[in-house]
This record gives sequence, C-alpha cells and structure tokens, in this order.
Amino acid sequence: MSITKKSFGANCLYFLGLLLVAATITLFGIAIVAGGFEGIVKLGGSCVIAIIIVFALLAIIHIYSVWIIKPSYKKFSKIREYFIVNSIILLTSLISCFVYKYFSPYAIPIATASLIVAMLLSQRLGIIVGVFTSSIVGVIAISTDAMLNGEISIINFGGILVGVISSVCATFLMHKGFNRLKVTLGSLIIGLCIMPIGVPFGFLDPNPTFLSVLRICGNIFFGSVIAVALETMLLPLYEAMFRIWTDYKLAEICSLNQPLLRELRAKAPGTFAHCLTVSTLAENCAIALGLNPFMARACAMYHDVGKMKNPQFFSENQTDGYNPHDDLIIDVSVKMITEHPQEGAQMLRDARMPDTVIRAALEHHGDSTLMFFYLKAKGLTEKNLNKDEYRYSNPKPSTKYSAIIMICDMCEATIRAKKPQSKEELEGIVYQIIQGRILDGQLSDCDISMKDLAKIKTSVCEAIPSLMHERIDYDKAKERR
Repeated sequence: MSITKKSFGANCLYFLGLLLVAATITLFGIAIVAGGFEGIVKLGGSCVIAIIIVFALLAIIHIYSVWIIKPSYKKFSKIREYFIVNSIILLTSLISCFVYKYFSPYAIPIATASLIVAMLLSQRLGIIVGVFTSSIVGVIAISTDAMLNGEISIINFGGILVGVISSVCATFLMHKGFNRLKVTLGSLIIGLCIMPIGVPFGFLDPNPTFLSVLRICGNIFFGSVIAVALETMLLPLYEAMFRIWTDYKLAEICSLNQPLLRELRAKAPGTFAHCLTVSTLAENCAIALGLNPFMARACAMYHDVGKMKNPQFFSENQTDGYNPHDDLIIDVSVKMITEHPQEGAQMLRDARMPDTVIRAALEHHGDSTLMFFYLKAKGLTEKNLNKDEYRYSNPKPSTKYSAIIMICDMCEATIRAKKPQSKEELEGIVYQIIQGRILDGQLSDCDISMKDLAKIKTSVCEAIPSLMHERIDYDKAKERR
C-alpha cells in the first residue's frame, strides 16, 4: 500500500510539473506571437483553455513514454527522461513561436525537438514529440493570431503541416551508422525535398505571385537550416548536462587522440595493441548480439588502462626479454597483476567515462583464478594451497558488454600465444575459453544466454584469422626465384 501511495504521489508531481511547463509555454508563446504580454490580457480566459490543451498534449506524451514505449528506463532514470523531453519541447515551442511571428510560419524548427529526443532517448518517442510539439505551436500561434486578428489564416496551417512532416522525416533519418555530418546533410536534404509542399499553400494567398510561392518554399528550407543549427548547438549541452553517451560521444572517446589512450600507447604499447585487437572483436560480437558497437568498442579500448601503473609486469610489454616476476615472490606478483582492474576503473572514474566502460574495466576478469601463478606456487610446495588466494577480487561481469570483453580478452591473449594452425583448432580454443568461464561461474551475474555465447564464439572465430594473419616473406620468395 505504501508503494502505491509513493507511486501516486510521484505521478502527481510529474503532472504538476507538466502543468507548469504547459503554462510557461502557453503564456510566453502568446506573448511572443502577440508582440507583448498585453496579448495575454486581451485573450483573457482563452489563455486558460490554451493551457489546458497544451497540458493535455504534454500529458499524452508523458503517458506514452512511461506506459507504452518504456524505451530507455534501463539506461536512464525516469526523471532524467522527463526533464529531457519537457525541456526540449519548451525550448523548441518558444523558438518556433518567435520564428512564426518574426520570420515565417513555414520556417518553424520543430525538427530540433525530434532529432534531439531521437538521439538521446528513442526514435519512436522522437516522432511523437515532433508531432505533438507541432500541435502545441499550432494551438498557441494560430489561435492567438485568430483571436487578435479576428480570422484564421489557412496559409499558416501549412507551416504546422510542414513542421510535422519535417520532424517525422528527420527522425526516420536517424541511423546508428550516421555521424553528425550525415545527420546535418540529411536534414538539409529533407528540407529541399519538402519544399514543394509550399506550392499549393502559396496559391492560397489572395494575390499569389511566383515570388510569394518561391518565398514560402525558401522559408521551408530555411526552417531546416534553423533546426539543424539548433540541434548542433543543443545536443552537446544535453549530452553534458544529463551525462548521456550518444554514439557520437562514444566515437569521440574512442579516438586515439584521447588523453588516456595516448598515455596508454606511450607507457604500455603492448597493452595498447592488445586493446585495439580486442576492440575489433568486441565490436563484431556486439553487432551479432544487437548491442551498441560504439559502447562495446569503448569498453574494449579502455578495459586495460590500469596496466599503465606497472606496465612492465605484463608480458605484452616485456619487449627486452626481462620478466620482473622472476625476481619477485609469487604473492607479490599476484598482487601486482590483480590490482590493474581496480586501478583502471578508478582512472576511468576520474576521467568521467561512461559507467558501462568503468564496469567493463572492473569486471573483465571477474573473480577468476590466475592459473599460471597458482600452478607455479603449487609446484613449489607440497602443501594444499587455497585457490581463492590466487583469484582476482573483482565483481563478475554484470552486463553483456563486460561478458564480451572478458571472453574477447582471453581469446586474444590465448590465441596469440598458441597460434592455432587450423580453423578447427581455433574453434576448439574459443569453445574451451567460453566453457571455462561458464563452469567457473564468471557469467552467472549477467543476462547473457547460451544463444548469445554461440554468437560470440562465431564472431570471434570469423574475426581472428583476419586480425592475426601471417604475411608473405618477400625476401624468401625472391630467393626461391
């Protein structure tokens, strides 16, 4: 009963916030379209009706996102999504009212709201936000014009229709493979494609001319330019304010110019090369599982950054043949090796990296055993050893991304060491690694299925040969000639 009361109270606060947003949009929107706050006084009770209509539209969007789509609650908190959606509707509506009043109804940048919501939350929610934001602007702008001027201009309805079409088209434009440039160019192309819609509305003018029709078509295109400009300006602000990692932002942190990756390349070049190989494997596995390949790549690129603290203690960085573990007791060696996941996770926290990337760095070894040092210690004594003393003391993978990094990390290291000579031998190694992780209980805390693991095995086996292929020795080939 207490949970129900709590849920009811929270929903009341949500709808109270929607009422506040509706009042803000309506009153400021009317003031903009009327040319001053005296317009609110002139409209009188009509303002209340407009607020109720706008509130109803906002409530429909909220209900749709909470009870119908539920697209992003696993990634974002409910309240964060609430603030994102309503703040962008408020901004877009007021800017659209300004453009409607002082420039043209056909240049209103409704697509801004659709693009930002689609990029940050959900494509379907982006479409709904675009359609309803157009309706909100129509209710405020057209009704204010009608009340103050005593007539409704059918021509102005064309601007609202263009806003709906441009926002829906721009949202469908969103694609995981698109970068910022492609989205910008695509939005401008949409503006060009929908320009002909202005022709029939241009002829509705009492005295239509070629220039008046051309002006409407030009305004439609200019509306796309405004929408893209606003999206380009606002999206980075939303990414930073709400700490949302879009594909664009993930691609940026995977750039080799990132400070942590530059430092890793300088201090631990062998580990850096290992991370690059694992990133390719992880990306392929993520695509096979329907996960975000940008996130998988980021997890792989940073999973071993903790090795920078003591790079010489890891074999991939021992280029001069000297192994410092030969001069250390086993307990110290185990400590030096097992510390790198925690150290890496702390480095990533300090760099404000995504939580998923931090978890992958911390969890990619789970609490698995360092078999090399366990067997080495076992060979030096006849006593029974406690295997737990030779384990990592980290959480097991809790996400599919962490599980992918764990498997790809082991596969890359093992295959590089064993150098399988046939496809069957390669498949056998990958199968044994995955089965070993399952039997050791390392994958028990994440929702990965046997079907997912089969896809990971296939992806790794397909990618490894091209990543670790042999090259022709051209000098020997010349000698044979």
